[in-house]
Amino acid sequence: MEQNLHNDELLAAQSEIRHLKNTLVALRSRLESMQFEGQENVQRAIVERQDEIAQLRDTAGALRDELDKLNHDKDRAVQEAIASRHDEVRQLTQTIQALREELDNLNHDKDKAVQEAVQQGAEEIRQLRQTSRALREELDSIGFSYEGKIEELRQSCRDECRQLQSTISALREKLETQNGK
Repeated sequence: MEQNLHNDELLAAQSEIRHLKNTLVALRSRLESMQFEGQENVQRAIVERQDEIAQLRDTAGALRDELDKLNHDKDRAVQEAIASRHDEVRQLTQTIQALREELDNLNHDKDKAVQEAVQQGAEEIRQLRQTSRALREELDSIGFSYEGKIEELRQSCRDECRQLQSTISALREKLETQNGK
């Protein structure tokens, strides 16, 4: 029985080795195929890039010629613009100066308005604090007054309770005296 178990394990191991060898052969084949495709893609890319480089060189030459022409036209246009814009710059400088002066005036007016608002706010805060203090004092005074009245009422209630208890006692004694007769 042990021999059969050993043979079964041996067959299973051989089967697994055979399977692994087949997998290895398939993977090698796939790897070689991928390497071949990769080399073809590299060659194709090299050819495409060489064509692209040639086209870019031609384009660069044409662009360089166009750029030289544009630079010449630009230099001429710049000189014309400089000549025609000198007066405009002078006018803009004057406008900027006038706007700066107006801005300074507005800032001054704004600062003055802010100071006035701050002063008004400070005065209002001062008045509100005074009002708050006066109300707090009045509230404290009212609280003390009510506490005094409440204490008076309590005392009055205690006195009345004592009086009623003594009346009850007197009436009870009188009733007992009449019943006892």
